Amino acid sequence: MTNNKTILSSVLLVSVLTLSSVTLTPLTASTEIKVKSITSSIATNLQNRGINKDASWKIAQTFLTIDEELFSLMLQNLSSSSLKLNKDKTLHYLSTQALMNKEVDLGSYTYLVGMAQSIKGTYLSKDDLKSLSIIAQKNSFYLNSCL
Repeated sequence: MTNNKTILSSVLLVSVLTLSSVTLTPLTASTEIKVKSITSSIATNLQNRGINKDASWKIAQTFLTIDEELFSLMLQNLSSSSLKLNKDKTLHYLSTQALMNKEVDLGSYTYLVGMAQSIKGTYLSKDDLKSLSIIAQKNSFYLNSCL
């Protein structure tokens, strides 16, 4: 009987250690997101680039196709990674995507790689790519569980 408990405990320990690198962060609102929402930050960025206030708000409001809090959480996964992406450059990138009416898919590994390379302006290291793979898995899980 104690032998079975030992085996069960060992299996449980090994599974916890194996899955700990893929552990998902809780699905809660981000503490990084300050007073300004993503929508208002994008609108402000577009206004600073010379776009009319009303037009920039309309562009920003139609940009997000998912819940803004969920999008914020997925961005938080990206900004809290080892990639060290500049927040202003990330906002500029998102504003450009909004202006061009392009979809942003933070649950896609391929999309995240292109986005990170565009923001950083360099090729990504193997560690960066591994980090993006984990982020894409988390974000994809969030998208699938909320839809």
